[in-house]
Formats: sequence, C-alpha cells, structure tokens
Amino acid sequence: MTSFSDFQFYFQHIVTTAIFFFSLIAIRFLVVKQISQSKISPAETKRSIIVRVNNAFIVLIFFTIITIWSNELKTMAISFVAIAAAIAIATKEFFLCFIGGLYKWLAKPFSIGDRIEILNYRGEVADFKFMSTTLLEIGPGKDHYQYTGRTLVIPNSIYLTNSIAKESHSESFTLHTFIVPISKNEDWKSCEANLLFAAQESCKSYLEEAKRFYLSEKHFFVLGPVSIEPRVQFSISNLNQIDMIVRIPCPSLQTNKVQQNIIRTFLELQSEKKEKIKNDRLGANAF
Repeated sequence: MTSFSDFQFYFQHIVTTAIFFFSLIAIRFLVVKQISQSKISPAETKRSIIVRVNNAFIVLIFFTIITIWSNELKTMAISFVAIAAAIAIATKEFFLCFIGGLYKWLAKPFSIGDRIEILNYRGEVADFKFMSTTLLEIGPGKDHYQYTGRTLVIPNSIYLTNSIAKESHSESFTLHTFIVPISKNEDWKSCEANLLFAAQESCKSYLEEAKRFYLSEKHFFVLGPVSIEPRVQFSISNLNQIDMIVRIPCPSLQTNKVQQNIIRTFLELQSEKKEKIKNDRLGANAF
C-alpha cells in the first residue's frame, strides 16, 4: 500500500516536471515568435533557424524529464528488463526514426530549402523533425524540376541505410546534365550542332560568371581544372535510339528553366531544318 510520503514524493516530481515542461514550452514559443518577427533573409534561413530551435527544445525537454525521473526510471529498468526488451522490439521503427533524426541533426547532410533525392523520394526540404522529414515533391520522375503539388512525409530511419543525393542549393552555380533522345535515322551530326548551339545560346548570358565561380580557389581545389563549356556527348541506349547527353553550367535552382530553353530552341531549329528540306524538295520537283 502506498504511504503518504511516497504520494508526496511522486507529487513533487510531477509538479517539478510540469513546471519545467510548461516553462520550456513558453520559452520556445517566445524564441520562435521573436525569430519569426525578425528581418532574416532569405526565408529558408529563417525557416531553418526555427526548425533547429524547435528540435533543440525537444531534446532539452526530453533530457529534463529523464533527469527528474532518473532514479525511478533506473528502478523500472531493473525491474522490467523483459518488458523493456519487448517494448524495444515493438518500437524498433520508432527508435530507428529517432536515431536517423539524430544522425541528420549531427551530420547535417542537408538543410531546410535544399533539394534532395533518396530512394524514390525527391523534393525540397520544407520541414525536419526527429521522426520525419517533409518534402515538397519535385518531378515527375528524375528528369523534371517542377513542384508536383504533393507533399511527402518520409521516416528518418531511411537515412541510416540509404545515401542522399543533394542538388546544390547554397552554391551560385551547378553543373547540370540531361538527355535528349533522337531516332537512329536522324542526321545525328545536324542534331548535335543544333543542340550544342541551343545550349551555348542559353548559357551565354552567365557563362563568364560561371567560369569565374568554378575557377575560384574553393572549387579549383575540389574539382581541379574543369571545363564548364556546354558540351554534347552520345550514348546508344538501344538499336533504335541515340541519346544526346547535354552538360551545362547553370545558376542553382534554375536548371529546369535553362533545360526547357535549350530543348525549345533545339526543337525550333529542328523544325526549321525539316521545313527547309521540305521546301527544297518541292522546289526541285517543280523543275
């Protein structure tokens, strides 16, 4: 039977826990409110700071409760080892998600606003918690760079066993590669010339700035002497198709815009070429 002293002891612990909990919640609210009202730019930086503050307070609340109830938890752990083992097995995914979140918080493989790809998930990081990460999906597929309108919530356990591909968001420029397929019956030399011309025209306005960026000491040390001029290479994916592989430098987060400009210009040049061939044939038949 529980004595009055035991009741008083637990009551004090409960009151202490409640005071610390609500105090930390109030402080967190005031800090987040202050950050939200501050003039921090860009917006991704402010969102990132708010997420870090929220996560820091979650950790602080967790360890505060553990500290207050440490003796009781130690007694319970000794008394209920079998139960604890069963709970650990039952909540395996929960702990994996928490450890994955802890890994992300310490390793910082990406930040709020970065575009990442992991397994079949691809999108812009909108929010991060210790259990899950929220992405604004980008696609459809791996060859497109626009928002699909869907929001993806993925468990953080995924980071423990899979690699993360990050599309640079903090750098001024990035190297972008995409494929333009053509039929094996096409005049591949003419297609190559038109595609290369379209790439050069689309990159002309910022190419010199991109060269200076990649020749800077920071990037030269990592990449060495690298040519960033637009280029076209070939690959044969099957007997009926030739893939023209385009690599260009472009401003970060403008890859879709530049890619679309290049493809549109290429298609216009191809249409003009076919129209010219058609007119030449009609002129020849007239004679």
